[in-house]
Amino acid sequence: MQQECLSLALRGAPGGGPLRAIALVVGLVLVALPEPAGAQNSARLKIWDVTFGVPIASLPLDQFVDPSCGTNGGPPARVLKSFDDFAQCPPERGTGLHEVWFRYDDEMEYVARARRSELMIKQHQANSLAGQPIITSLLIGDTGLVAGYRIVTDTRAESRTRVAAYGLADLFKGMVGGLDMVCSDLPPAEGERPVDDVFVKQTCERAFDGRLARIEARHYYKPGQHAVDPNDNRLTENQFESSARLEVFMPPAERR
Repeated sequence: MQQECLSLALRGAPGGGPLRAIALVVGLVLVALPEPAGAQNSARLKIWDVTFGVPIASLPLDQFVDPSCGTNGGPPARVLKSFDDFAQCPPERGTGLHEVWFRYDDEMEYVARARRSELMIKQHQANSLAGQPIITSLLIGDTGLVAGYRIVTDTRAESRTRVAAYGLADLFKGMVGGLDMVCSDLPPAEGERPVDDVFVKQTCERAFDGRLARIEARHYYKPGQHAVDPNDNRLTENQFESSARLEVFMPPAERR
């Protein structure tokens, strides 16, 4: 990385005058800076890269950190000492699997923020996808084998970011899509209204390779939510629904 910076600095400085000399000094300083730990291997394992059926002991515990019981795509619940304690999380009613929340190690992101490098921040931003903060969890079977995963946009994101969260569903479709994906656009329930003339309430499913993929996208005002408070005409904050959700898992044998 630093060598590239030196090369770019020299190429960008014209001639052999003082500008080139300054660029050389700056470049040499960059070269002298130590590479952050892990910078040589920035391509880290993502949740969708985990092979179904592998034991939890094979997970990259230096990259998947702070395991806790999941809450169906919500914030973490009971803190676990390790993934080995997955059985402390009750099996879900729908999948029959144990949801274990975790987060990606974000040390490199903090290094990037300390250096105030927007390029490095984007490169190493850990717990987000396409600019949207996300919640990640693995779905684990009773025998300790990985049987699925779940990605949900984080409802705690600030409103200017979260309002576009539903668009992440298009990325999810590309990850698990196919001609046999079936999508249903649900009608508004009583009191639900479009946000900026856009109403999205869609659910998609696809069965493939013994797995079931589900995608949900939501974008609307819930009953009682408004952009402007009707009582005092003040702008509201975060009063809308906008989310995307992906889960891919191996359903019980009777449902395959």
